[in-house]
Amino acid sequence: MAGEFFSGAASNAVGTLMVDYLVKPIERRLRYLFRFHKLIEDLHQQQKNLNREQTRVEEDVKEAKLQIQTQVIEDYVDEWLTNVDNALKDVQNLDSRVEENKRCFRLCPNWCWRYQLGKEIEKKTVYISKLVEDSHFERIGHRAELPGLQFFTSKDILASKSSTAAFNKIMEALKDDEVNMIGVWGMGGVGKTTLVKEVGKKTKELGCFRKVIEVVVSQKSIIENIQDKIADFLDLKFEKKTKEGRAGELWLRLENEEKVLIILDDMWNKVHLKDIGIPLNENGKGCKIILTTRLLKVCESMECQVFVPVDVLDDDEAWTLFRMKANLNERVSRDILEEAQKVAKECKGLPVAIVTLATALESTKTRKGWEVARKKLESSRLVEIGNIGEEEKNAYLCIKMSYEHLKKETNQKCFLLCALYPEDHSINVEDLVRYAWCLELFGKADSIEEVRIQVLGAIDYLILPCY
Repeated sequence: MAGEFFSGAASNAVGTLMVDYLVKPIERRLRYLFRFHKLIEDLHQQQKNLNREQTRVEEDVKEAKLQIQTQVIEDYVDEWLTNVDNALKDVQNLDSRVEENKRCFRLCPNWCWRYQLGKEIEKKTVYISKLVEDSHFERIGHRAELPGLQFFTSKDILASKSSTAAFNKIMEALKDDEVNMIGVWGMGGVGKTTLVKEVGKKTKELGCFRKVIEVVVSQKSIIENIQDKIADFLDLKFEKKTKEGRAGELWLRLENEEKVLIILDDMWNKVHLKDIGIPLNENGKGCKIILTTRLLKVCESMECQVFVPVDVLDDDEAWTLFRMKANLNERVSRDILEEAQKVAKECKGLPVAIVTLATALESTKTRKGWEVARKKLESSRLVEIGNIGEEEKNAYLCIKMSYEHLKKETNQKCFLLCALYPEDHSINVEDLVRYAWCLELFGKADSIEEVRIQVLGAIDYLILPCY
């Protein structure tokens, strides 16, 4: 009985092996010959399916680019569309070969040709079927980082002892789960914005945060403006019209985001984060905040958990930066360097004053010229300006002097025209041209094109030395 059982089992096993290794391969090969037309029908059906999916994906790509003009289509989407184009071209090629051989062997089919072509058709049908399955993407694209918005480090920026210490303190605070609000404070022009931009860049490189959003708050803390800037980074379109409604929409969006760092730059007064719609980090959700301000009391009123002071440059650092920006290399005579060093000291270690003044005086090539510049600074008297501390007045003196060193009156007029715009406003060049034309800033020009040439020339001059 046992022998019969094992004999039957062996017989079944042998039968299965024969089916798998002999019958099925033969059946598949015969299909290439006798079901040739069915293989072609299957190929054309998958071709239709692929055409449909190709159209849908291309429409999704168009829609994505329409909604966000800076949309970058994912590499895998572009690769899929390329593979689809190639596959559809292959189908056309196979169809041409089928038609060609039909004419040649209408009465007597060439079985070798039919076998080989049937095999290729089945293989291509399977490949196209896989492309159809892979056509549903999790996302089509992502927003590109725009030039000017991305965080970068200028090669001309000098890392000082104070800024390096502040940078390290901020980075350590960001690692602490208990810290959600970091206040960076220091006098105007000391380099707070440059510092936090470097922090933003570094945290993105290290993968500490998935999104880094920078918003300039300025003196007039208009909630709607701050909301708009954050929403723009998130590609969020508000449905609500009121400030409170928009805050609710922004809160829900940020609450579901992971690892978001928001930099609130140049704050002058306390703002309520709930009024904007910013939830603080909790259990990995929400946001961490870095704010920059000139006033320590703003850090205190915002209940920052970490205070990071940024100080001016020491004498050696200030002189190094001044020499670099004024192009005072080793070939410059000692007497000129001595006079230039006195001018540098008038900047009181403020990077913004050093860079502005040194750039303006770069073309000064004589000791007498540097001596005149120094005496102008020492004798200047600054009219009292609101919100400006005694220690910051030297920065304005340096900027005033750099303005006086603008070579042409047209450059000065263009600079003053730009200064009439609100803080952090994006200035349209054509608007400047129209205003200059209507106000006759450059005299009675013969045409608006003549004014445009003068405005463009002035802008190029102002941008080049970073005025």
